[in-house]
Amino acid sequence: MRDLKPDTSVYALDRSLDPKTGSIRYEVTFPNAGQILRPGQFGNVRFVADMKKGAMVIPQEAVTELQGSYQVAVVGGDNRVEIRTVKVGDRTGALWVIEDGLKAGESVVVEGLQRVQPGAAVNPKPYATTK
Repeated sequence: MRDLKPDTSVYALDRSLDPKTGSIRYEVTFPNAGQILRPGQFGNVRFVADMKKGAMVIPQEAVTELQGSYQVAVVGGDNRVEIRTVKVGDRTGALWVIEDGLKAGESVVVEGLQRVQPGAAVNPKPYATTK
């Protein structure tokens, strides 16, 4: 998929949401250099509807759901684990926005959650994404 240039603009927007796909139909105008799209062709477009600057995000693997509430295992300064309830926001790729329940700089357990118990001592290592 190609990135649209800043000179792209919305031409028409359908007010109804397609309940089957969760999508809204809209038309945009943009320069068609090299005639990438021909008359009658179409393309799928994704755009950012909301931007949260400074949002706290953690890997989705660090979040567990238990009876409708979301929890993370937080590693304290003494390398002991505390299970904490958090309020989650939107998912962004492989990350989940955390709206409440964590403070900036806190470490969370991402791998080995099945073996973690509250108060357990852990040997934390930096998490490296492989995606």
